[in-house]
Amino acid sequence: MKKVVVVGTAPGVGKGGISSALVGYIKGLEENQVPYEFIESHNSEKNILLLWWVAFWRVALLSIRYRRDAVFWFHGAQWLSTLRKSTLAVIPRLFGSTTLFHVHSPAFHDYLSKGKLNSLATKVSLLPYSKLVVLTPWWASFIKQCGINKPTIVSANPNDPVYCQQAASFVQNEENIKGKNDLITIISMARLVEGKGVDLVIKAMSQLPERVRLVIAGEGEQAENYQLLAHELGLEDRVTFKGWISGQQKEDMLNSADLLCLPSRYDSFGMVFIEAMAFNLPVVAYNWGPIGDVVTPDVGECCTEATSSDVARCITKVIGNFEHYHGNGPRKVINFYTPKAVVANIMDEFTDKN
Repeated sequence: MKKVVVVGTAPGVGKGGISSALVGYIKGLEENQVPYEFIESHNSEKNILLLWWVAFWRVALLSIRYRRDAVFWFHGAQWLSTLRKSTLAVIPRLFGSTTLFHVHSPAFHDYLSKGKLNSLATKVSLLPYSKLVVLTPWWASFIKQCGINKPTIVSANPNDPVYCQQAASFVQNEENIKGKNDLITIISMARLVEGKGVDLVIKAMSQLPERVRLVIAGEGEQAENYQLLAHELGLEDRVTFKGWISGQQKEDMLNSADLLCLPSRYDSFGMVFIEAMAFNLPVVAYNWGPIGDVVTPDVGECCTEATSSDVARCITKVIGNFEHYHGNGPRKVINFYTPKAVVANIMDEFTDKN
């Protein structure tokens, strides 16, 4: 079995989706007994140039040591992250190692579709890689349409191991159906920025029954504007802002909710969707790009329009039919999103198991 060298942001540190996903990837490598090393290329608490310099020499030394017996697995975010990874990936490629680039950022859609110069620069940045990993079939199709013909592996992000345990516990015990209480609690968890659709959820609340409550968890540049919007709509008693949450506080919030609503128009996969599924929460999302591959009709509803009225329509549909979605989310997590299953899928594609 080849040595796997994972290069990416610090797992479990910060507020990004890649950091959360890397926790699962590392766990999956361990559960599949794959020999690996991890090289930290980014950490919001450390100097970025120093980290790159250290990563450069570690990548170089491991490339010299393992050569064709190693797979270097680079996890990239937006443009600067991708550029840094490309400068590192040249070294193992020169020494005959397999180099894999994992596309995580929705910005890749913009890079490849908005202007010939952006598209060309993106394609050049992918030259050092043997193969690509994308998160859903939609991404594989889109990249091919853009003229990128590298071998491509489709592999979903893994869920947090703790949340997978939650899903397994539900499958074993078949807990009560959601939505049986007098009050219905909707949660939205995201960075509070334009494009995530939190404003649409707030506006939709004015079209929903009084017994429906909304809890918003997240921070961002639009936080004050969203609080003002809730005030202007007279929803102060029905909309609560929690700020950024994590750990046990996040688990408690997922446990106490009835459904998750995040009609994001800018996501590459949506870690929060599979996190909610682990807690048996139906999901309301927006059917942009890859989201429809994740939020399927058995686990939730996808809006066809990015409007508050369509968000309200989908929420109303879920509230009226909790039984339809009951148990499907946890089972989907166990079948497709455990660290072991996700990493095994990738290992089958690019490592020698002899």
